[in-house]
Amino acid sequence: MSRTVKIINVFVFCVWITLIAILLYKNYAGVPLEKAQAIKESFDKNTYWYDIYFGSKKIGFARTDIEKAGSEIIITDESKMDVIKETTGKEEKAVFIEKLRCLCDSYYSIKSFEYTSHFKGEKGLRVRGEVDSESIIFFLESPEKRKTYKTSTGGRNFHLPVTLIPTLHQKNPSPNTTFLIPMLNFINLSVDDMKVVLEEIRPIKVGINILSLYKFRTGNSILWSNEKGVIVKEEYPSGMILYSQAEYIAKDPTDKILFDYTSLPFLKSNKPIPDTEKLNFLKIKIEGYQLDSHLYENSLVTYRNNVLLIEKEDIEKIKERTYTLPYKNNTLGRYLDPDEWVLSTNKTVQANAHNFAVIEKNDAFRMARYLNSSLYFTVRSMPMFVLSNSMDIFKSQSGDYIERTVMFASFARASGLPTRLVGGMVYRNGYFYFHTWPEVWFNKWIPVDPTLSQFPADVTHIPLKEGTLKDIISILNNIKNIKIEILEAS
Repeated sequence: MSRTVKIINVFVFCVWITLIAILLYKNYAGVPLEKAQAIKESFDKNTYWYDIYFGSKKIGFARTDIEKAGSEIIITDESKMDVIKETTGKEEKAVFIEKLRCLCDSYYSIKSFEYTSHFKGEKGLRVRGEVDSESIIFFLESPEKRKTYKTSTGGRNFHLPVTLIPTLHQKNPSPNTTFLIPMLNFINLSVDDMKVVLEEIRPIKVGINILSLYKFRTGNSILWSNEKGVIVKEEYPSGMILYSQAEYIAKDPTDKILFDYTSLPFLKSNKPIPDTEKLNFLKIKIEGYQLDSHLYENSLVTYRNNVLLIEKEDIEKIKERTYTLPYKNNTLGRYLDPDEWVLSTNKTVQANAHNFAVIEKNDAFRMARYLNSSLYFTVRSMPMFVLSNSMDIFKSQSGDYIERTVMFASFARASGLPTRLVGGMVYRNGYFYFHTWPEVWFNKWIPVDPTLSQFPADVTHIPLKEGTLKDIISILNNIKNIKIEILEAS
């Protein structure tokens, strides 16, 4: 299938993508947006990158730059997409390029802006706007004509989509709050009141922290943002979605397997656990999920009648069972082999693994402990919307529990340390969250966690699936109805 999007009307389509045409809906009742609190943080420049997908196909990438210059803020949005355009009844492939640049004050009130769009190698549309206390003066240019237009703002501070979410975050909104926002409508060249609803504030586990995701709905479009007011995902009725991404992956035109962390399940615990790392065992009952008894063979988990007893192994006992790398028994060969994501035979991975192993005297225990500690620090905590292989992660140095698990397994297997990838749930601050972690072989499978910096991992790591990344994320729909009851924790 061609990696393209069909454009029916170029002008409407390009404005709709960047400026969210669903904001044309107006005259809804809501909370008027008062002047936001001025920005308190001091920063020079932040850049955010995005994948652009149409369904499961990647069609381009985008970036947003936010720069503070004195008391002013400059925001620049740029995007490039592979599209199919229609000209005189014919269809042809093209690259569609957009750019929106706006200048605003520390309250995100817009002072001026410029929008351009064109097909690569062609002239296109240019719209400039200058704002005074009561009006906007538009300067419109296209290959065919130029025009000046003036519209009244009624003295209101209006917004573009790039300033909308940061402004709302400054108000510390609560769920189910409805706002009435003056938005610039590029199609009618007017300022219209638009309805924006904060539908949900959703907890998300990132590294060792529990953060929040904000779900805003405007018309039929959904905008997800993090606690800092940075958009991490945009969903449009057409099927086009923008995902926050590392620069290296955003620029890579290759399709990836998507991993949408905005829809991950989280389950409230029936009782709190004050200090998980001090627990020696956890007894839980699982309902709503078919457990696999083979997963718990030769592990620290005992399974019977949907009840799991998870025990913690003393670190000194693990150390006593160490061995010299590489592991010699070929019965665990598949836990030393590469797969689509764990590139343990890659030359770069092998060279690094060899160096690590030499430093740690080729001792299995020391190697596992070193990798667990090293990856906690070297992979910058940033949730990813795609599954990445070892080399993608190696280049971006970004990710979360999935990426740290992959890198641990890649280096460990390359050094001859049998390692398996496990997915399931982990307890954090009163909730169980989806999580992945590696397990290493010391005469039994021992869980470790380079994301939470635990060696060995605490007993609230509930294993539900082992295998490749694709195997593990296949359980996500199945665990949405899972019930976990803590029977005993000590």
